Amino acid sequence: MTNGIFFGSITVLLGTIVSLLSFVLLPFCKHMEGIVMRCHYTSITDGFVGIAIALIGIAYLLLPKAQKALSFAVIALGVITSLVPTVIVGVCSHPHMHCHSISSPVLQLVGIVIALFAVANIAFLASRNFESEDFTNETHYA
Repeated sequence: MTNGIFFGSITVLLGTIVSLLSFVLLPFCKHMEGIVMRCHYTSITDGFVGIAIALIGIAYLLLPKAQKALSFAVIALGVITSLVPTVIVGVCSHPHMHCHSISSPVLQLVGIVIALFAVANIAFLASRNFESEDFTNETHYA
């Protein structure tokens, strides 16, 4: 049960960090004379992905039987967090823009960390299930 509290709490924290980075902390372009830049949509998209990650972390705490499935969902959302600024939506194409040089790499790195953290949790859950299985010399016939 301790792993559930640890992983769920860290997932909520990481989702909150992604949302704060996207909505508040990282420099993204704003509306410019009626033109909305792609990085603005990247900020919004990754912000909501961060909220989804945090909600999955809460569900992880509340639904212990669904922990493995929720971990797979966190892997997917971590990968999506990394792909939004690069492939899915993108950022400004000018390398001198802050969204290109700062925001995109930070979100990519955070997304990879989230995905790797969830992979480690799945490995832990699998090893725990493997150790708890009862291996006997009995042969079960169908």
